[in-house]
Amino acid sequence: MKIDNTAILQAAINILNTKGLSALSMRALADQLNVKAASLYFHIKNKDELLEQISEGISERVYTHLESMKDPDLRQLMTVFRDELKNIQDSPQIFSNTAPFTPYRTKLIEISLTHITRLGIAPAHATAVGNLVNNYVLSFVADEQYFARVDQSSFEATPFQSPIDMAEPDHSFEFGLDLIFAGIAAKGTAE
Repeated sequence: MKIDNTAILQAAINILNTKGLSALSMRALADQLNVKAASLYFHIKNKDELLEQISEGISERVYTHLESMKDPDLRQLMTVFRDELKNIQDSPQIFSNTAPFTPYRTKLIEISLTHITRLGIAPAHATAVGNLVNNYVLSFVADEQYFARVDQSSFEATPFQSPIDMAEPDHSFEFGLDLIFAGIAAKGTAE
């Protein structure tokens, strides 16, 4: 079987979406593609590079979607980012464990920083705000993916609710963004 990077990435995503990140290995990937593991190394050096390519592919889809929008803002970027992350199980962990120096990830960071400074945050603090917003989206999607697999009735015996309203996760996400952007607006005007 002839393989290429597209086939490798799709097979990796299939493994992630059916078995999760813990099941993704070069051997499992080779099995999924019906090839010998050694033939993968012609295309991808190791699992770290594979994960980097997955995060870069997600970033490229986010960037492409933003390009199709008229004057997207930071909130739209974060919403599109969440939507793309939701398509791949354990993608927040992949983003957290890979360096953000690939071309499309870098472009998204630059867009974020530009929007953050337009919101009135001093350039010296823009990266901290960017990390806050990025980490909110990654954490939210990680919780969203986890709690989708948890029996929600288990919260009935606790004094608290699920951190995400699984009946209306979009509402929960937007509420969190409202809080973050209210803080940005307050801090931006104070600087």
